[in-house]
Amino acid sequence: MSKRKIVFLILPKVHLQDLAGPAQVFYEADQLHKNTFELRYAGLKTDTISEQGLQLGGLEDFTHLELTREDYIFLPGIDFASYREQPVSEAETRLFSWLKDCHHEGVSIASVCSGALVLAKAGLLDHIRCTTHWKCIDYIQQAYPKTRVQANKIFEEDRRIYTSAGMTSGIDMSLSIIEAICGPLTAAHVAREMVVYVRRSGTESQKSYYLDYRTHFNPTIHQVQNYLINHINENPTLSELAEEFCVSERNLTRLFKKHAGLTIQDYKDVMRLELAAHLLHNPNYTQKYIAGECGFHDERQFRRLWKRKYHYPPSRHPEKVAH
Repeated sequence: MSKRKIVFLILPKVHLQDLAGPAQVFYEADQLHKNTFELRYAGLKTDTISEQGLQLGGLEDFTHLELTREDYIFLPGIDFASYREQPVSEAETRLFSWLKDCHHEGVSIASVCSGALVLAKAGLLDHIRCTTHWKCIDYIQQAYPKTRVQANKIFEEDRRIYTSAGMTSGIDMSLSIIEAICGPLTAAHVAREMVVYVRRSGTESQKSYYLDYRTHFNPTIHQVQNYLINHINENPTLSELAEEFCVSERNLTRLFKKHAGLTIQDYKDVMRLELAAHLLHNPNYTQKYIAGECGFHDERQFRRLWKRKYHYPPSRHPEKVAH
């Protein structure tokens, strides 16, 4: 299986944070899932200078890249003040045409922060829900009235065009892409490696059950939580956990409640229900299959715990989320 190409299109006066954050996300994901992503760096020229004064070299000619529907193009933010004033150059005209061709062929395109301005200039944000840094919102709305700017979003996706707000929200957007490709557990592992939290868009929960209750510093309890996540369908008992981590059941129960803030059973229930919520979006999965994957005793227990938390049956979950 070929790797997905993640192409970072580096323009003059690029902001380093907008480049480094998303690049690190995909690098970390590839460390977890070898041979999944291939990071490439391209530009208008083979070298450029960032807004922070760092010279970046060895950039590929973007026109030489061969991309498929599985690939992504990222446009990190650039200096907004200077870019909005400069006329469109011949090189940019070629870039805009290339971006449109790539998107037409099914390649996904993502901008970070003021990178949305490049997409707006190219006409790729016409009639597209999008967002950008708060300093750029008024300008883009006035200069490009066909855009559908969402001012209250961390990031947005519409028809394979992803846009994010200021600076670190590019990390949030990248984590959401990782979650869609590799699953929520990989996204959570990447977030923990980078010491950030997984944040969703404004229409979804800002919580991640893989990261909730993990703000403590007890290494044993972190290991127990990791074990529970990785063996969720096995539903390990308290005695099995105590034996696995060489600690008494009483002490494990006390430590877990003290550091995680809830009981082991409550933590397991939260994890299982959240995983079930994710699996319910697949129409091919029956409730019996989901119950087994999530470590419930049977469908009846699954439905009972689900209704206790959400107050509607699991069969209605995709409909509820859609509205």
